[in-house]
Amino acid sequence: MKVSVIIVTRDRKEDMRVTLDAYKRQTYQNKEIIVIDNESTDGTREMMAEEYSEIKYLWLPDNFDIRAINLGIEMSDGDIIWRTDSDSNPESEDAFEKTVKIFEENPDIHVIATEDIEVRRNFEPWDWYPLNVDKNNVPDDGFKSHCFPGTGAAIRRSVYDKIGGFWGFGFEEMDFCTRAIAADFNVRYFPNIRTLHYASPNDRNSPNRWVLISKQYIRYHWRYFPFWTALGRTTQIYIFQMIQGTLQRLPISALVEGAFGMLEVAFATYRNERDVVPEDKLEDITLGTTITRAQYKFVKQKLIGIFKRIFRKK
Repeated sequence: MKVSVIIVTRDRKEDMRVTLDAYKRQTYQNKEIIVIDNESTDGTREMMAEEYSEIKYLWLPDNFDIRAINLGIEMSDGDIIWRTDSDSNPESEDAFEKTVKIFEENPDIHVIATEDIEVRRNFEPWDWYPLNVDKNNVPDDGFKSHCFPGTGAAIRRSVYDKIGGFWGFGFEEMDFCTRAIAADFNVRYFPNIRTLHYASPNDRNSPNRWVLISKQYIRYHWRYFPFWTALGRTTQIYIFQMIQGTLQRLPISALVEGAFGMLEVAFATYRNERDVVPEDKLEDITLGTTITRAQYKFVKQKLIGIFKRIFRKK
């Protein structure tokens, strides 16, 4: 099996150097690395030509956001697509060997979600997985999952060939996995395969990012959930996102844009994009968790982070 690492980047030259060197150190030899550059102007283009000429590289004259990953997949020829970010890499150098072995021994596993380790937060795991599991005793076939962190995931090419690629930035991993599950593919979580995420701070708290994520979250629910379920979930999301934006002290213009944008995208998605998941798949795409629980976990993580920063200062 060949592993194709697909990286989309924009103005992250130093992050890219760390990431590429780490992927080159993977002991599994049957691999390729493909970089799609969204209009970088920080010297990334020159660095790739001078230091990484052996890596497939495409510079785009415009910023196509995360959708550029689809171009990278089309340029690749691997059996396994390794979805990653330009500020992330596997913790162990044999991660690809472990991944290939899982796929070879488990033909009914189609997508592997790895553990996201937040390096700049004292190497704490990102608590994205909604179920309580024993991460010290991972079954040979992992844990059932409904999503994966974009920092590190392995996808059989057959999944991409059947359901297509990723939509624009914002919950693109969840959208992809929902389509995969609806098409009878299996997503499994392996917390013993760890991905280091250096979380580049660029634009992470920007008003534009908040507006886009808010709209995409609403879009996701109106696309896949039955009417009343979508209405209940998006009502909670709407309130939560507005509270979050206010606490982030975003400009009034961004809050207004987000408030009306979320409403607009709900109507547009209902009218043009409805693709409701079969009833017997609804629990698979949520793992039986509610929006309230997901938001509680998010708030809890934020508060813990705030308190830790306060006590460190003292």
